[in-house]
Amino acid sequence: MAGWVTTVGTTVAAFLVLQLTVAPRLEARNTRIKAAHAARHEFSDRILTILAASGRLRNMTVLDEVSEPVRGRLEAERERWCKQIDDATMHLIDNAETFVLGYPNRLGLHQLLNAYVVAARGAWLSDSPDDDRVRVVQELTEAVQGVFFANLLWRVRYLTRDLRRLQELLSQGSTPE
Repeated sequence: MAGWVTTVGTTVAAFLVLQLTVAPRLEARNTRIKAAHAARHEFSDRILTILAASGRLRNMTVLDEVSEPVRGRLEAERERWCKQIDDATMHLIDNAETFVLGYPNRLGLHQLLNAYVVAARGAWLSDSPDDDRVRVVQELTEAVQGVFFANLLWRVRYLTRDLRRLQELLSQGSTPE
């Protein structure tokens, strides 16, 4: 009987010690990990928004032959897509610290992400024609997507190529020519 009581007592004591010392630390860490994953998810959403809106803008042109009411609706769509890119690049630059620091700094990823955010926003705010701004932002964002969000097999095969491409685009400057 004494062995049974000792075993139960030891188990209860170990449980209480773990609950009082280790559990709060794990819970705090869990909160930070969830926040980092949420920030990465938001970053991914903004990247996809930029890619989708820039793809639509590059593929849709307003022809001279369309009637005035249709032209107005098409121009409104183009403005809406431009606003999506504006909002996404603004969110990225305003909240860079939330997702940049969620990645390891191997291969200089922090500097690369910060340079991307600044370059994309700078290109979007430039005085260049819309088509040039859209092209530059799309090219930058495609390279970032290849580095950070491609599936594992793609990243293993093309990571160095995508990193090199992104670094080349960033070294060329952030404004369209």
